[in-house]
Amino acid sequence: MPPKKKRPCCTTLQLECSPNAAKAGYNRPAETTLRTATTFSRKPSPSATTATLPQTTFPAPLILPGDDLSSDPRYPPQSLTRFKRLPERNPITYPRLKLYTLTLPTISPDTPEFESWTLPIDPDTKSPIEELETPSPSWSDVESYLIPFFDPLEVTPFPSPITITKWTRSQQSSSTSIINMALSTTSPRKTLKMRVRKTPTGNEACYTHQLNLSDILDFAIEILPTDAYAIIVFANHDLYEDKDDDFCIGRAFGGSRVCVVSSARYHPVAEWVAGIGAEELGGEGHDWPGSHCKEFVEKMCQEDAETGKKKKGKVERVGDELGRTPMYRAISAHTAELASISTRTAEHNQSLWLSRVCKTASHELLHCFGVDHCVYYACAMQGTASIIEDTRQPFYLCPVDQAKLKDALTGKDKGIGDVTREEWELGWCVRMKGYCDGVIAGGVTLGWRSIAGWLKGRIEELQGIIEAVGDGGGEGTHDNPIHLD
Repeated sequence: MPPKKKRPCCTTLQLECSPNAAKAGYNRPAETTLRTATTFSRKPSPSATTATLPQTTFPAPLILPGDDLSSDPRYPPQSLTRFKRLPERNPITYPRLKLYTLTLPTISPDTPEFESWTLPIDPDTKSPIEELETPSPSWSDVESYLIPFFDPLEVTPFPSPITITKWTRSQQSSSTSIINMALSTTSPRKTLKMRVRKTPTGNEACYTHQLNLSDILDFAIEILPTDAYAIIVFANHDLYEDKDDDFCIGRAFGGSRVCVVSSARYHPVAEWVAGIGAEELGGEGHDWPGSHCKEFVEKMCQEDAETGKKKKGKVERVGDELGRTPMYRAISAHTAELASISTRTAEHNQSLWLSRVCKTASHELLHCFGVDHCVYYACAMQGTASIIEDTRQPFYLCPVDQAKLKDALTGKDKGIGDVTREEWELGWCVRMKGYCDGVIAGGVTLGWRSIAGWLKGRIEELQGIIEAVGDGGGEGTHDNPIHLD
C-alpha cells in the first residue's frame, strides 16, 4: 500500500448541494418542507426551535457525480408523518424491547480455509497483502456504540453460540463457484444452509470468497428471540446478495427486524483497492467531514469548472463565530489530526475502521425501525452507491430522522414523547459524546475526534436554544401528540 499523504487544512466548506445536484435533476425540498418533515403538522411551527436548522450543523446532501442521489434524484422523501404511516413499520411494543447482536465466527471446525477468507488479497496477483496488518475492530466496541445510540432499548449479545460447518444434508451445489455451508445454533436448535461463492474477478475483488447475506438474514429470522425488537448480525467476511453483486457491506430486511453488517470492505487494504484517498479521487482526508471541503467538491465536479460557468453553492469561511459551529468544530479536529500523523499505523487504521463500521451498524438497524434513506440532508441515513460515497457521509442523524428515532423509542419509554425534540436530541448528543470521549481517552482517535467535535458544537447549540425558550417551553416546542391512524 502506498503511504498516505497529508492534506492542507480546509477552511471553507460546501454547505449546499454540489453543482452536480442540479445537473442530475435533484431538487432539494424548500425550507418550509424541511421543517414540516420533522413534525406531524402540515404547517411548520413559527417557534424559534423548529426554525433553527443551520447549514453549519446540517448541510445539504452533496450529491457528487456517481452518488446514490445523483443516479436516483427523485427518490421519494420520507417525512415523520410518512414514517408513522408506513404499513411495514414495527412499533416497539412489549415484550419486543431488546436489540440483539450476533457475531458470526471467523473459524469453522471442519473447514480450515474458512478463516483465510477474511484476509484481503491483491486483485491482480491474488496473493495476500500483509503490509500494515491491522486487526479487525472489536464487535463489542460496535455494540457499545449502539447502546447510547438506541437508549433506552437494551443492546445485548445473542445468548447462544453460532457455528459454521460443512453442509452435509444434501449434495453440494452443482456450481463450481458455490460452496454450501451450515449455520447452526443450539438454542433454539436451528441449522440453515449458507451459500459461499468465489468472489467474481474484477478491480475490487480483494477477497477470495463471499458469504450470501440473504441466507444469513434468513437464519437471523429463524432464531429471532421473542423479546427481540431486532437483531443485527456482525460478519468479518465479505458479503454478496445475488449473482450480479460485486459485494455488499450491509443489508436490512426491515419488516422482519433483521440486518447484517460486514467489516470486510472497511479494511484499510480494501479501502485502498476501492481508491479511497487516491489523488484522482480528491486525495486523503476527504472522508467526512472533509467531504464538505469546497476545494474537494469543485474538483469532483470538474465539468462545471471546465464550462466556465462556475455555480456557487452556499460556502462559509471559518471565523470566530463559525468556528464554534458543529461542522467547523468537526473539520478543525479532522484536519488537525491528519496534520499530526506522519505515518499511518495499524492503530490509526483500526480506529478509523471502527468508526466506519459503527456508522453502518446504526444505519442498518434504523432500517429495522422503518427509517428509509434520507434525501433531505447530509445524514447517516443517506443511501450509498459506493464505498467511496459511504465514507463521505456523516455519522449523525438529520432533524427528520432524529424525530423518527425519538418517536419510535417512545414505544419503550412514554416519557420520551413528553420532552421537546431539542431536549431529546441534547440527551442523545450527550450520550454519544460520552462514548466518543471514552474511545478517545483509550488512545483510539482517528475518525473519532471529528465526531466528538461535531457533537460538542451541537450540544452547545441545543443548550442555547433550550435556554432561550425557557423552562416553561414555548408554543410549538413540544411534539404534536397526534396519533395517526
